[in-house]
Amino acid sequence: MRLGIHISIGGGFDKAVKNLVKLGCNACQMFSRSPRGGKARALGEAEVKTFRQLCQNNDIDPVVVHIPYVLNLATSDHKMHDYAISMVKEDLYRADTLGAAYLVLHMGSHKGEGMEKGLAQVAEALKKSLSDYDGSTVVLLENTSGAGKEVGFTFEHLKWVLNELDSGKAGICFDTCHGFAAGYDLADEEKVKKTFDEMDRVVGLSRLKLIHANDSMYPLGSTKDRHAHIGKGFIGEAGFKAILKHEGLIDIPLILETPIDDQGGWEENLETMRRIAKD
Repeated sequence: MRLGIHISIGGGFDKAVKNLVKLGCNACQMFSRSPRGGKARALGEAEVKTFRQLCQNNDIDPVVVHIPYVLNLATSDHKMHDYAISMVKEDLYRADTLGAAYLVLHMGSHKGEGMEKGLAQVAEALKKSLSDYDGSTVVLLENTSGAGKEVGFTFEHLKWVLNELDSGKAGICFDTCHGFAAGYDLADEEKVKKTFDEMDRVVGLSRLKLIHANDSMYPLGSTKDRHAHIGKGFIGEAGFKAILKHEGLIDIPLILETPIDDQGGWEENLETMRRIAKD
């Protein structure tokens, strides 16, 4: 099982790997810059070399970079759309430099322009971002919870964009909390099977490259993106056990984005996942 967390790089890339090793992780996700956007600090040759070597030495694979949340590929505002394209291009380069297998992104909001227009804007932006890209990092579209005017909360949305791109450099990241909030039930073995059968029918499981393993604070179909500790939300341990045992998901890496609060942190959630996997 490839299991990791979204690790902070606040103390540097080398410290991040050391923290992953302490937690027993063999995968990770990170921002390569501030999640609030802005100008990104240049990546130093020495720090990149050290980071890649530490990941190789400690079997951290895959490395995943998450693009800043300010990104909105679905916007029809020309200035913001151009900014989103430039950020994807820059973060693809940064992810590739760091040796990351994947760059995860949220597609954004259509801002009242309609779902069809929003999805078309996403596809156009990603086509431009990937047109002259020759690196090895693959872009992953992350499903959303369906709140407000978000795009990307159904398998059909994901399929449409992927088909428009028609690229081997694109796939999907499935966030369990977002999926549950959008109405895809994951609470037990039968429901997990039904959800991933539907994903396979619409998108194709071969396009699923990563799972964000997060429980949900709110019930099925709430559209609320509020992550809960593994086993303490509405998906529950039975749901995660079914995900871990699903034969089509055995080789899919899992990244936790669970809370850090008085109920626990990374250690507790990782231990819960490992215990469930052994049951």
